[in-house]
Amino acid sequence: MTKLKVELVDVYCRDTEDITGADDFYLVGGLVGGGITKGILTTPVKINDKQRKSFQPDQAVLFEGEIPQGESIKGGLKAYDEDAGKDWGKYGDAVKKITSAISGAIATTSPQGAAAGTILGVAVNAADFIGQLDKDDLLGTTELEISSTGPSREERAWVMSKKGGIGWSTWDYTLTYRISRS
Repeated sequence: MTKLKVELVDVYCRDTEDITGADDFYLVGGLVGGGITKGILTTPVKINDKQRKSFQPDQAVLFEGEIPQGESIKGGLKAYDEDAGKDWGKYGDAVKKITSAISGAIATTSPQGAAAGTILGVAVNAADFIGQLDKDDLLGTTELEISSTGPSREERAWVMSKKGGIGWSTWDYTLTYRISRS
């Protein structure tokens, strides 16, 4: 067995989606592996051009658990700029609902048999519990498959950007996350 931990390091903004000021950056998703299902939802981080921000410590760990050798955790993340107000008072219930929805969706298959995109789709649909996500700006989507084998510590960067035009509804972000194996 390999102890695997995936945690957010920070998000760097080169260019916000909003042209009038800071974005409210947050993540929705889920990860599954080794009998563990983890729904992911971060509360918004107010971030402006040329800023680097960390996530709340209690929301930075995306996954932690023991994974059989040779297996992977699967799932993914979607990043949003919050434009429509959410009821963040329901945060705890929303995370539970995301985790429960993912568990239900993969109940008929092994986590190894579940597709990362399926896990991510279920997580995002369940997150709609806090408000209509389709009113927020989708900044990027990434499917993740992280193997239990690899270096003891590595950092990966997820770049999400939309460029062009005259700056209206463009953005450029890099999210850094760390993978630890022991």
